[in-house]
Amino acid sequence: MAAPKSSSALTEAGKKVGKALARSGHTVEETGQKMKKAAQKIVKKATKKAEKTVGSAIGTIKKEVQELTHKKGACATAGKTPLFKPGKGMTVEGQIGFLAGDIFLYLSENGPTPVTKITSVMKDRGSLSLLGAALGWLAREAKISFSKDGTKVSIL
Repeated sequence: MAAPKSSSALTEAGKKVGKALARSGHTVEETGQKMKKAAQKIVKKATKKAEKTVGSAIGTIKKEVQELTHKKGACATAGKTPLFKPGKGMTVEGQIGFLAGDIFLYLSENGPTPVTKITSVMKDRGSLSLLGAALGWLAREAKISFSKDGTKVSIL
């Protein structure tokens, strides 16, 4: 006995839907693969660009560090003329600040030093009162410390 006509039409429709679903599933899979490849390409390109940028930044930093380590100090030290001579249009605070910088540079190059040595080395840079103020400035900023008897100064 033959199957009723409506049943065969339903079967045909089911087959067509099945084929359409199979084709669309295949198309989705192909599209997914294409998207995956495109994303990988974008990531690869972005990675190369980031590596180039980081490499350039590292090169710049190395260059700047090299320049800084080979530069001479801006402050004056023993035997050298100070960067600015105190009193030439500078405020007292400015004179004390520059003198404090000179003292700090001297201590960083020479280590713990007796106060008498600092006063003799820095005597041409300002009065004893300015020198005392500069030492006080550095001590207040916790840049230097004095020995227990107060005769030596060192960098913290």
